[in-house]
Amino acid sequence: MQNESQNKPKKYFIWGMGLLGASLAYDLKKLGHQVFGCVRSEKNLNTLKKIGFENCYQTTDNSLWEPLKICDGIIIGTPIDTIFPLFQKFIENNVPENIWITDMASTKSDLIEWVNKWDEKLLIVGSHPMAGSDLGGPENAREGLFSKATIFITPAEKMAEKYEADVYENTVCEIENFWKSVLANTYRVSHKNHDKWAAYLSHGLHLASCLVSHLINDIPEVYKVPYNVTGGSFRDLTRVAGSNPQLWQGIIESNLEEVTKYMQSLENLARNWRQAMEKKALPIAEIFEKSSEIRKKILKTSE
Repeated sequence: MQNESQNKPKKYFIWGMGLLGASLAYDLKKLGHQVFGCVRSEKNLNTLKKIGFENCYQTTDNSLWEPLKICDGIIIGTPIDTIFPLFQKFIENNVPENIWITDMASTKSDLIEWVNKWDEKLLIVGSHPMAGSDLGGPENAREGLFSKATIFITPAEKMAEKYEADVYENTVCEIENFWKSVLANTYRVSHKNHDKWAAYLSHGLHLASCLVSHLINDIPEVYKVPYNVTGGSFRDLTRVAGSNPQLWQGIIESNLEEVTKYMQSLENLARNWRQAMEKKALPIAEIFEKSSEIRKKILKTSE
């Protein structure tokens, strides 16, 4: 059940207002909350102000710390490798330890293990929204992006030991209620399980999508056709291959062990199917039926 206090207007600071951060800001603003935020580039700052977010700053603007310190919660929307130094900046700028902090990064083991070893006290709880698009930037943000999306919640076990009983648990619950207020679903999971799941549900799939694209180079003559020769299956399978290259390099490198295991499993399964096909023994209809069952089961659909 949603915490009653969650309905009261609050102040939130979103550090990094790209697609996810700006979309979240739309939803929070619609709920009546006051939203502050920051971005690195002047271009994105101007975009945010044009679409109605006046309380935004560039990350180099020291005046951002004044509103940040009076917020109820801080949501970080930057890549995983930028988060660790950011936490240190929070300490250096005396961010009050009663303000909860969560993130929206795609991997969690490096983050949570680092936080667990950290000597400082900050109410940090990991979040990973299973939402997004191959189109990035605040100009592509929209209301309702998180509606019905699953948000994986990964608490930092050792962080809980630094606070009095129930303080950290209450914080985790508050962050869960925060996500539920924008109509998302939440699910707690250990950081290790999260990264394994993410390899199969997202990270490895982006590489698989790139594999499908690269294989077109086996038939270079097709490029000479002056029309679009692809069907819906190619477009569907390769959509995420058009995602931000630098962003996905960082994401996959931060989950390299689990994505490598995923690619090994993909390689083994493809080899087994190929070998069976060479013997004309591949149960193609059975494979499609089983795949359809798995798809319906994971998507929670009866279609």
